Amino acid sequence: MPPKSSPGGAPTVLVVDDEAPIRQIARRILEDEGYQVTEASNGLEAIELLAQGVPLDLLIADLDMPQLGGDEMVRRVRATRPDLKVLYATGHIDRLMDTRPLWEGEAFLDKPFGAAGLREAVSLLLHGTLKKPE
Repeated sequence: MPPKSSPGGAPTVLVVDDEAPIRQIARRILEDEGYQVTEASNGLEAIELLAQGVPLDLLIADLDMPQLGGDEMVRRVRATRPDLKVLYATGHIDRLMDTRPLWEGEAFLDKPFGAAGLREAVSLLLHGTLKKPE
């Protein structure tokens, strides 16, 4: 199924991380690829944005954040968006894998990640290929 896209036609990505530099780097990389990017500094802020109707094709979630961690945030979001694609970007992949297996439409990216790794992970989740279609 193709991404739902924002009104401008580009797939939309929500980057949720409590570290501002990580969010800013991810935003810059993804905007350079033509994606629409929104940021949230924690899980509660992300849930509020989604409740306001922010369009979303992919959620990039840090696992460890104050107030509401990434795994719990995703669980809550999936209650109303079970088909949402999720990329966990974390330095704690082992803990994520210990709690449960990844579901369809989920992937992980180990921190610190590089630009190529982020581009490829997002493209695989959204388009099913390593390179974003032209």
